[in-house]
Amino acid sequence: MKTILARTLILLCLAALAAGCATKKKMRGPSFAAELARPSAGYDASGTPTYGQAETRDGFSNRMRIWKAAISVEVADVSNAVVQAIALAEQHGGYVESRSDNSYTGTTLKLRLPSPAFSNVLGAAEALGVVMARRVETEDVTEQYVDTEARLKNKLVLRDRLRALLDKATEVKDVLAIETELNRVQGDVDSMEARIRSLQGQVDYATLDLNLKQKEKEPLLGPLGLVCKGLWWTVRKLFVLRD
Repeated sequence: MKTILARTLILLCLAALAAGCATKKKMRGPSFAAELARPSAGYDASGTPTYGQAETRDGFSNRMRIWKAAISVEVADVSNAVVQAIALAEQHGGYVESRSDNSYTGTTLKLRLPSPAFSNVLGAAEALGVVMARRVETEDVTEQYVDTEARLKNKLVLRDRLRALLDKATEVKDVLAIETELNRVQGDVDSMEARIRSLQGQVDYATLDLNLKQKEKEPLLGPLGLVCKGLWWTVRKLFVLRD
């Protein structure tokens, strides 16, 4: 009899959980859809793209966007540019996540930057030299975050109910069954909490992959070299007047 009672209570908990999920989705549907349709990042008055997050409006929190950029800049002195780039990130509250030095490709820095400072640091990094390549991208994770948070709340409710059932169970097999289900739910809770922390961290800190390459120096020609260069220029102009 006790076994049947315990199993019945578990089924009731699961049914209540499913109903709560459906109700929650129904209640937040229209408002959440309206928020999804709201534009966020765009362009300023000069036509320059803005890389920050949207303003808060009508009681909604900001859109949750993950910003990433990768730029390659040719600089006169790599060592000096690296020092400037690191100082730039630190001045804006960021830090260097990784660094890679190569005698052929230069130095690559992975910088993590507070999202509000992302646009300013990106522009300042491009000013270190001549931009050879540039890529900026964003990912909207608002829906992922909200859904994960909602599922986490439901799992926490189910975990509390299972703990209450465990305290009342007397049969060994009932205890084992409830503990097995409780461990599974706790694993889901831990996974969802880690996912939320990861999303929040990526939203709070944008990523900038900055590759600094040494600008090739033109060779210093001697007297004979200058004469040959002049002769080549003269001969070339006999055949080509304009490039």
